[in-house]
Amino acid sequence: MVDYLKRRPMLLCGLCASALCVIGFYSRTAIFFLGLMLIFLFFFLMQKGVYPVYIFVVFMLIAASVSVLNTYNKIDEVSGLDGATVKGDFTVVEAPVNHGEYYSAVVKALNCDGLKDGTRIMVFCNDGAFEYGDKILATVKLSKINDKYRASDYSEKIYLTGSMNGFTVYRGEGGFVISRVNKLRLYIVDTLFSNMNYKEAATLTALTVGDRSYLSDEFYANLKAAGVSHLMVVSGLHLAVIVSLVNKLIEKVIYNRYLKAITVLLTVLFMAALCGFTKSIIRAGLCYIIYAMSIVLKRDNTPENTLGAAVTLILIAGPFAILSVSFQLSVLASLGITAAALPVTKYLKENVFKNTWIIYIVDLAVVTLSALLFTLPVTAWIFGYVSVVAVIANILVAYAVTLALYFAAAGLVFYCIFPLIGQILLVAASLVTRYVNFIINMLGSLPFAAVRLNDYSFIFAILLLFSVIFVLFACKRREDMLKLKKMHEKIISEGGGKLKWQ
Repeated sequence: MVDYLKRRPMLLCGLCASALCVIGFYSRTAIFFLGLMLIFLFFFLMQKGVYPVYIFVVFMLIAASVSVLNTYNKIDEVSGLDGATVKGDFTVVEAPVNHGEYYSAVVKALNCDGLKDGTRIMVFCNDGAFEYGDKILATVKLSKINDKYRASDYSEKIYLTGSMNGFTVYRGEGGFVISRVNKLRLYIVDTLFSNMNYKEAATLTALTVGDRSYLSDEFYANLKAAGVSHLMVVSGLHLAVIVSLVNKLIEKVIYNRYLKAITVLLTVLFMAALCGFTKSIIRAGLCYIIYAMSIVLKRDNTPENTLGAAVTLILIAGPFAILSVSFQLSVLASLGITAAALPVTKYLKENVFKNTWIIYIVDLAVVTLSALLFTLPVTAWIFGYVSVVAVIANILVAYAVTLALYFAAAGLVFYCIFPLIGQILLVAASLVTRYVNFIINMLGSLPFAAVRLNDYSFIFAILLLFSVIFVLFACKRREDMLKLKKMHEKIISEGGGKLKWQ
């Protein structure tokens, strides 16, 4: 384990930064003293002249500690507004959610007396007659975050709530970028719903822009029971499909590493804005930005280091993002795929399976199992159930979802240029999505699809995870020892000396 982390310093940095931010959430004093210790460690390592990457890791951890303390200063500043009433302009940065008797939405102060521009507030009101990208003129009575919602709100950089009784809406005037993004979102939604049945359009809307509000409660329940709810969260899978599609189009015309890097960067920024800068898309986007930098610099990078660097940067920008359940699931699933699934599937491809279709099925099964295993502790703690049909569901729909995204993306582009071609592609996307919906409903509605876990499942999940990690490291060590043994025997047979390989 130590050797593994030594060769993946940014993964170690991401793990340590996550631990620091969790500690900081529960104790400001602890993070202050830990920050001081890291500063002393930084100068000690500088004096000793250790490998620069480890000095950089400590520097990033100091930055994470400072970010936690700076966040607390912001919280203290806005907490003094508890009970105050402010009036001014706000930008709607998250569409209102209907809770039956009231609506909730996240707004950002735009020009408001008593509030700094950019302050995010969770507002509650009786009317949801506004949408993402709108500007509203409103009077808001502010209050501190309820302790019950402290973790979830802090993870979204929300440090105030407010009651909003009346407001005036200015459609699409919340800002140049956000209003243009909203127009594009509306174009996508309108085009999908005007060219296919409601159920398929609702699923594709969730797949393309991450908006799950059109999904029925029954379908969403089946989605979770089937263990494929991650497909409806725009993240690494969806970004990989879009980025690869754009890259293939670029490479058909001209290949240049700078052009490829710029294309990746612009695609990531576009998709992040389109999906509302959710934690999962930001995490995946940062991974691709780091990948784009490695293209320009001609540097190889391991997936674990890329993931660790992305997590660290996100936590420096918003240290309490680690409290977001969706962020935890996204990162842990990615870690499971990169740290466990990739080496296992590589070994199976090289030594066990040769048939292309068998390799494809095994690859999907191992990836799904790895993601489920690494996210199991969070799933057991937060949700209290696990899907027993997740592996078969992912095998049956993973490729179809990718195909549906390809058809939908191409159809949406062609629809505004060559409507007939666009309609044909959207019909193809609709047919593939109908198959996806059928599989999800069939498997998710099975009475045994999801198994309820007991109170001790979290401990069992932790033990199971560490046991599997231990076995993987033991197998890797044995494989390395066998390679060294063969090398040793070859050297001896050629008249060389003995190696101290054991």
